Amino acid sequence: MSLSRKAINFDLSTNELKKHFKDTREPYIKIKTFMLENGFEHRQYLGYASKEPMDDIQIDILAKKLVKEFSWLSSCIQEFDVTDIGEQYSLNHIFKDFISINKDLEVKSPTKEHSQKEQAKKQLMEQVKQSLHKDKDSKSLSQNKDLER
Repeated sequence: MSLSRKAINFDLSTNELKKHFKDTREPYIKIKTFMLENGFEHRQYLGYASKEPMDDIQIDILAKKLVKEFSWLSSCIQEFDVTDIGEQYSLNHIFKDFISINKDLEVKSPTKEHSQKEQAKKQLMEQVKQSLHKDKDSKSLSQNKDLER
């Protein structure tokens, strides 16, 4: 691994956690606090991304620090993945735009104008379908004429 931002994802055994904690949310809170205090941001569940580039040695030190801090973790951990983060792109805007469009449609009641627009769309789609069928039929006709020659 190179010097880059790192993504760390944990997978913990719920059955093992129950041996150490009455409330299995507690270890997740402890890990989250630890990771935030050690230069990571929380992404999802037990997924974290480093705020700054890190190298292998820093990740090794972090893992050993985790084991030292949380003695129960070794028996509970099923996976501990580390990934180099390359270029990262957020596509949240796609989902937000979709939500915005849907809200606009929900807010508008089916007015006469809205119904007319929907009807016009349907008519246009029908015309396109008919046009496609005509093109298909005319191609078949010209192929048949070619065969007759």
